[in-house]
Amino acid sequence: ATASVAGGAGGRGERRRRRGARTVAMERHHELRRPPGTSRFGCNLCGKEGHQAAQCAEGTVDWIDRFGLDTFVPKLPYYMIKPRAKPDYAKIEEEARLYAKTKEEAAKKVDTKTTGEKFQLELQKQIVQAKVNETLPQGWRSYTAPNGKMYYHHAATNKTQWTKPAE
Repeated sequence: ATASVAGGAGGRGERRRRRGARTVAMERHHELRRPPGTSRFGCNLCGKEGHQAAQCAEGTVDWIDRFGLDTFVPKLPYYMIKPRAKPDYAKIEEEARLYAKTKEEAAKKVDTKTTGEKFQLELQKQIVQAKVNETLPQGWRSYTAPNGKMYYHHAATNKTQWTKPAE
């Protein structure tokens, strides 16, 4: 019976080995600090259950002397410590006016044409391009650059030019 308690399956020794050497060393440390004959769940200073050494009223440790009063005084949040500067309302107004002016100019540049109007314009461009391609020499095609200017390309020679090719 003693073998199963000391080191058998599920015994206290077995549990200590599973938890590791660090846990065992900590338990031994607390057993040495705790008054003899007290619960292992009790305070390390007085031995009573229900509180830890940090909250012990009968404790012999002067925590404030040990760690200093600043450790136990709550710190204020940063936003309460930092002094706030008075806002510069003139600067804020200037920035708001600049923002409004920029937005107004951007709104003027917005394309307000409907999809149908855009389709008609694209169709007209393609019709004009097809007519131009009919008048070009054999192998040449016309294209429109993103800036709207027309350029010409010959696929066989891979030549590209801005001027309309001669016959």
